[in-house]
Amino acid sequence: MSSWWNQVITSAPESARAALGQPGLGERVTADLAAARAKWPEANLSDEALAQALASRLDGQKDLAAALARLRIEDLFLAQWCANGDAKAILAFEHQHRADLDAVLARFRKLPVTSDELRQTLRIKLFVKTGERPARIADYSGFGFLQNWLRVTALRAMVDIARSERARRLEEVLADDDMLGMPAIGPDLASKYTREEIGRAIKAAFARAVAGLLPRQRNFLRHAQVDMLTLDQIAALYGIHRATVARTLATAREELSNNTRKELGLALGVSEETLDSVVRAADSRIDLSLSRVLKEPVLEDDGDSEDA
Repeated sequence: MSSWWNQVITSAPESARAALGQPGLGERVTADLAAARAKWPEANLSDEALAQALASRLDGQKDLAAALARLRIEDLFLAQWCANGDAKAILAFEHQHRADLDAVLARFRKLPVTSDELRQTLRIKLFVKTGERPARIADYSGFGFLQNWLRVTALRAMVDIARSERARRLEEVLADDDMLGMPAIGPDLASKYTREEIGRAIKAAFARAVAGLLPRQRNFLRHAQVDMLTLDQIAALYGIHRATVARTLATAREELSNNTRKELGLALGVSEETLDSVVRAADSRIDLSLSRVLKEPVLEDDGDSEDA
């Protein structure tokens, strides 16, 4: 048994050590590690770091024996190397998974940014740490194919990017419009912000809330608010029951109100309770606001979906 595998066993939780002792496992993963080092001899990832990374992931597996059968040491090696922020590792990753990245990026070709800009943004999402949070690539467990993890994670990251871009463009639509009105504000907010600043914050929060709706929610709201279709007409259009349409519309409206409140609270640094009067005033004009923004082409589906 290799010294590296002994490091894994020593670092692993005591409850995992029996599963790690199954015949042939140590030899297989040690051979996989040797293959990874032969494939990427320039990698600066130490055996100790990889052993610690693997050991830290064992306790989270419900059926460790079954999970170990799916252990992909080469994939874990590449992911942990990338997590160090090594530019060579990121190039190696992108070379290895170019087709997978291209497939995800192709779904978002309608976004008004170049493919190079999208690729760079996705690179930041995957490989750059945010504050105290490690880069997302460090989330890969090593159990199951890195390719599958990448497809799901990259798609979710691109959905976030698409929604952020959609919100930015909606803010531009709302910038010179008084659709949301200017509600009265209490003394707590008035002491910190001008009415104009709060007005901009409301519009930005509303834009982010609208941008975060699922495509079906946006479509149903558009049919109801802009096309003036009845529940029965929308249901017939999609071949579903009118009750499903009613639930989707109710959920969409509730999410709009709740998420506008949440986004506004974050932007202004106050509790959601403090915003009750402000958000209620915005709620009273939300139909007018929706009728306006739902006509905008920025809300056309640009790659994200309910399944994302």
